[in-house]
Order: sequence, then structure tokens, then C-alpha cells
Amino acid sequence: MPAQTRHEPHDIAVAIAALVAPIFDVDPATLSPSTRLMADLPCESIDLLEIGAGLNRCFAIPVRDAAAFLTDLRIHVLEAERTGEAPEARLAREYPHLSATRVAEVLAAVRVPGAPPVLTIGDVVAYVAWSLARHAGQPA
Repeated sequence: MPAQTRHEPHDIAVAIAALVAPIFDVDPATLSPSTRLMADLPCESIDLLEIGAGLNRCFAIPVRDAAAFLTDLRIHVLEAERTGEAPEARLAREYPHLSATRVAEVLAAVRVPGAPPVLTIGDVVAYVAWSLARHAGQPA
């Protein structure tokens, strides 16, 4: 992995693929932003810890696992519905790194009974880009 990674989304995606690939013994070139960590790879929660530590090392950012890996997604949707809040608004607040389009996709997917977790490499790229911008004092 390069010692210094540029902060463009493509460069972040390449660095994340290089970080994730050896964990799952796959070629980084086979990974894309649409690769679903839990559905397309044999990713488990322990792997997310390893990925989070790698993100911290590679990008020198604090990694908030619940945000980076959407681990509380279903809880946020249920809580929004329970309180009468629009689930889209709740997810946008909890996951500010996701675009409105991605929030809508995630919400649609989470409403499918038995659907696998929706986390993609692209979601992790978005989190890293957002976090880097925040820590550099740039607008996210």
C-alpha cells in the first residue's frame, strides 16, 4: 500500500482495494466500489475491525466503525419509524458521507426481508473521503 495516498475517490478506492484484497485472498483488481463486503466477500465483523484498523493506518483518520461500516443501519431505520422521523433524514444525519441517492438505495435494500447487509467498498470510500475532508477543514 502506498505510504501516501492521494485523496481523490479513485485513489482512495484503489488503496482500499489493496487493503481489503489480502484479507479475503482476492486480487485487488477484482474489487470495485460496488463490491458488497458481506454479500460478495466472506466478510464478518472481525474482518471489519481489521479493515478499520487498516483505514486508520493508511489514511491517518479516526474510524468510527458504526458510521464507516453502516453497522447500526437497521437500528436507525427502526428508530426513525418508531419516532415518526423520515428514515431518509435519519440515515442522512447518521451517515453524512453517503449521497442522497445512496441513502435511498440503502433504505430500499434494508426493507427487503432477509436481504444481506448492503455495505459496499464504495460506502467505505465515501466515508474515508468525507473523513479526510473533515480533518483537513474542507467542506464534506
